[in-house]
Amino acid sequence: MKPIHRLSLVGLIVAASVAIMLVSCNVLELDEGPGNLYQPAGGYFYVLDRTSVSIIQFDAQMRELRRWDPRPITNDESLQGIAFDGTYLWISAAGNSDRIYQLDTGGDSLVAVNVFDAPPSRQGTTRDIAWDGSSLWSLNSGSSTYQTPPTLYKLNPADGSILAQFVLPSPEPRGLTYVGPNGDAYGRGAEVGLYYTDVTNNRVYKFRTERSQFDTAFAAPIPPRGTSYIFPVGIAFDGKNFWMVNSSNTADHLHKLSYNGREEQRLDLPFGQPGPIAWTPTDARVVVPLTLTAVVPNSAMRGVSVQVDLYGSGFRPGPSLTVDFGSGVATIATQFLTPGQLRCDISVANDAAYAKRNITLTNGDGRVLVADTAFAVTPVPPLPGHLYLADQQSGGYVIHKIRAADTLLIRSWPTTSVSSGSPQGVAFDGTNLWLCASGTDKRLYKLDTTATLAALSAISAPPTAGTLRGIVWDAGSIWLAVSGTGSARIYKLNPTTGAVLDSVNTPGAEPRGIAVVAGTLYCNDTSLDSVFAYNPANATWSGVFATPTPPGGTTSNRFATGLAWDGSNFWIANSTGNFDHVFRMTPTGIVLQYFSSPNIGNAQLTGLVYTPN
Repeated sequence: MKPIHRLSLVGLIVAASVAIMLVSCNVLELDEGPGNLYQPAGGYFYVLDRTSVSIIQFDAQMRELRRWDPRPITNDESLQGIAFDGTYLWISAAGNSDRIYQLDTGGDSLVAVNVFDAPPSRQGTTRDIAWDGSSLWSLNSGSSTYQTPPTLYKLNPADGSILAQFVLPSPEPRGLTYVGPNGDAYGRGAEVGLYYTDVTNNRVYKFRTERSQFDTAFAAPIPPRGTSYIFPVGIAFDGKNFWMVNSSNTADHLHKLSYNGREEQRLDLPFGQPGPIAWTPTDARVVVPLTLTAVVPNSAMRGVSVQVDLYGSGFRPGPSLTVDFGSGVATIATQFLTPGQLRCDISVANDAAYAKRNITLTNGDGRVLVADTAFAVTPVPPLPGHLYLADQQSGGYVIHKIRAADTLLIRSWPTTSVSSGSPQGVAFDGTNLWLCASGTDKRLYKLDTTATLAALSAISAPPTAGTLRGIVWDAGSIWLAVSGTGSARIYKLNPTTGAVLDSVNTPGAEPRGIAVVAGTLYCNDTSLDSVFAYNPANATWSGVFATPTPPGGTTSNRFATGLAWDGSNFWIANSTGNFDHVFRMTPTGIVLQYFSSPNIGNAQLTGLVYTPN
């Protein structure tokens, strides 16, 4: 019987351990290369062996630890590329397949947890792949039949959709690797970007992602048998050194290279056709922990049928994959989407008890997880939409996108791609997000959030010595709060020209968040610790309710910044160290719920806005 792990929804982590038997035999022989300087890189190497059609794992001492046969999954013997994303191995296969596979290697056998066609649409010959921390990159050597040139593709790892593509400057690409920041104290190191090998020119090329530019990096090393045996098919980077696989008949070597391509070591490979190589500090044999971090929606009403998404890690497909929502809730179907997402179709009975209930997840590999009180049947529908939260967190300025239904962090964008100023207010005009940047910038930006954060347009703020704070959209105009003794004011602006249409006084010297509810302007002020409503008839502010005292804190821990309205209730951001919270409150000041900032303790929360989509 499989063990059952019981956890609460907050911090749901089930760590699955696995006993790993290391094979001690050396499979690589040290050659009489220059200096015999080999030093273990730490971590693990993963090499494709085309002779046995295998994925082989080595440790830092170059001992074989594990060998996998992917043919039952790919039904193809033409292995071309390998990468590791920190959790899962990825491989590419040409031949009859022309697909890219994400593999769970933590169990007794390989399991494909994702698969999609290699770009472009299974045409040409797919080659090596690489992982840059968020996206997958794929080489294709092109096709005369389809008249496609050799190309580098940036892919969405969820579905393989092409995010960007770049024609290569060489005809026969093979190995590919990504190099992140790696310089030493003196700034010496490989330049950040993608590096690939070419077997026609026998060179390594680098692609500077921030410039979309290709350059020659260095020449491939010459094997002992001479230049006729140069054939660089694979390349990896261990954080300091490059590792290059040469595969040319009997000249099958693994070369250790400095960051600028100087050969430091050469090792003989015991394969007839070694292929691409990947390096990672992570052991791919370790079973991925089974976790459940979010359920969306996490509630439903009686008598409805809804689709529920479960987010976490370690999900596997298989006949045993089931999800049970407890008495009164029937699971009609469970669909495996990714290792981090399941989708369930459920039906709630008309007499289901109004109560929180456990979710019992039985994974495709037989592991079982029980999430305590993770789902509820309620008389109130869940809140749709998202919250966008500006955060001047330690290490950089960002905007967080947070799902309102369960306060799950969806993603974070650095605002430095738009402005060098400090992010303050955020607003929503019904289509686009707006960002107010203060500091050295003092501009308001209309944003594109479809991919990376980008500015569609911008307007200058009114000339003022104060600090720009909250913004809110109001029937085709933008209100902007400015704080500071003698400078505090709230301006109404034309969003196209930035012209001042109107201005009003403020309740105090430190206005922060502003919101418009049924035509009434609201503002919270950190010097007065209250939310105020403006009466234009007599140009006065009246207190509505006090800003909340953070749980576990005192009134001295109140520092309310962002303010938003979701159609029924207010949202308020509080930013004081370990009391970095976001509160949902009724119009009379009753706290309905709260959650911690994504960067609690290091956050400096500023703007906040709710969007219905």
